[in-house]
Amino acid sequence: MSGDRRLISMLDVHTHFFPRDLPPPSSGAIAEGWPVVVDKGHQVEIYQRDKLVRTLNSSAWDPAARLEDMDRAGVEAQVVMPTPFTFLYDADPDIAFQYAQAQNNALADLVAEGRGRFYGLGALPLQDPASAATEARRVRTSLGMQGVEIGTHAHRYLLHDPELDPVFRTLGDLDAAVFVHPWQPVEPRRSSHNGLAFGLGRPVETELAVGSLVFGGVLDRHPGLRICLAHGGGGVPALRGRLHNGWQRQPTQSRTPTEDPRSVLKRLWVDGLTYDPDVLTLAEDTFGPEHLVVGSDYPFAAQERPIGASFAAAAAHGSLQLGCGWQDRTTKNAFTFLGTANFTPNAVPPAQQHITSNGVGK
Repeated sequence: MSGDRRLISMLDVHTHFFPRDLPPPSSGAIAEGWPVVVDKGHQVEIYQRDKLVRTLNSSAWDPAARLEDMDRAGVEAQVVMPTPFTFLYDADPDIAFQYAQAQNNALADLVAEGRGRFYGLGALPLQDPASAATEARRVRTSLGMQGVEIGTHAHRYLLHDPELDPVFRTLGDLDAAVFVHPWQPVEPRRSSHNGLAFGLGRPVETELAVGSLVFGGVLDRHPGLRICLAHGGGGVPALRGRLHNGWQRQPTQSRTPTEDPRSVLKRLWVDGLTYDPDVLTLAEDTFGPEHLVVGSDYPFAAQERPIGASFAAAAAHGSLQLGCGWQDRTTKNAFTFLGTANFTPNAVPPAQQHITSNGVGK
């Protein structure tokens, strides 16, 4: 990376990692969903509650492999966050808290080894709001990461449930970036059959999360939050007229949000992972060109190839407000979302005292 170049290429805001070396501390933890890793040479198989959930290679945990892939793809920096099945929102709260701590330590180590090219968003045990707020403080202060990734719901809680207000208040106080990613699609028998989990189930989850954030009053109660939605905001851009009409027909004195939801939507960031330049331009119009960022879903098979293809196609068609300078402009947008003024190495080093998966400091 040349130090005197202002911007070389893209900042990818939506990438995942998996911590390979977090052995379950007990059989009880395995029963609660703590991932079990089976080494298969150059790959690993990951099981959760006896079900194979992923097969991954070293790009999921090895910083050198990630950097090589980034150089090939023209990506200058990545925002790295957990893989959603590791949220463990349906697990015992103590097990979920323990895994979140261990996973966040591993992510902080990855960021520290990334030559200043990684930004980290940690995990929270949202089913235990007190522990989630505690871990949010540690992620931002001790581990020096930019924020957190959360699911579209937390199993026992919806995002707009009052029990989660202390967590959002803490995230606001910490000036943390918050990335919202689909978790456990609603009614999988209806939304995830025949391979639809990716194409239908997960986008519907994002729409329901917007229901909580905008119409459930989260953004009204916590106006300073910086939140980015995965996958172009799901189907929300196509539904914005219906959402506005339904809001408009509510009694004025009890409307949530208190202002036009089309304006509130423009307070959210979205990644551009739509796989369709026309849908991307609709998302840009819905959320605003200053809130559109690049996202790839690296290192999974779903990643767009080449990264930013929809942006490039929309720019070539002349339909993208960001124009042909979309790489620089989405990178600036990403800095704003992260709360990072410039492209610099992680300012706060990871804490020296980590908690391992079995609770022992290392």
